[in-house]
Amino acid sequence: MSHGTKKGIVDPQFKKRIDDLEEKAKKCSESFKSMDTFRPWHVPKELNDPLDVPSLHNPAWERNAINQLYSETILAGPGKEGGTCGDLIAMKWQADFMAVEERAFRTRHASFARCASLAHGRLDGHGKPTVGIFSFLKDGIQSQIDAGGVTG
Repeated sequence: MSHGTKKGIVDPQFKKRIDDLEEKAKKCSESFKSMDTFRPWHVPKELNDPLDVPSLHNPAWERNAINQLYSETILAGPGKEGGTCGDLIAMKWQADFMAVEERAFRTRHASFARCASLAHGRLDGHGKPTVGIFSFLKDGIQSQIDAGGVTG
């Protein structure tokens, strides 16, 4: 059942990324089969200058069109004014996938010092008993178990 009018699309930039990933995966697979050449370095076709860190996302991982459609059209209002639940999921899925791929690319090509500092901060936070993410998860599970046992 749908509330709203279908407004989601497969974003052209997302489609380019998927096509590029499939092409690169096929080339890597072929290089592993034949072992007669080096494995290709996986870099998006549209990557302009890998040393221009602030603009690295543009155009390969540009998500402005997805974000605009999501926030201004799909979330436009209640009922027929807004998009459907499927639109919400589809647009967020595309934007999130592209963001994750961009972060993975940036991390894979980051300096050792940057990776070490990011890892240290994350691991320091993970290692804090009672206030870290793991304790938060454990406490949340216990809260749900306790809430489920309360009779009204």
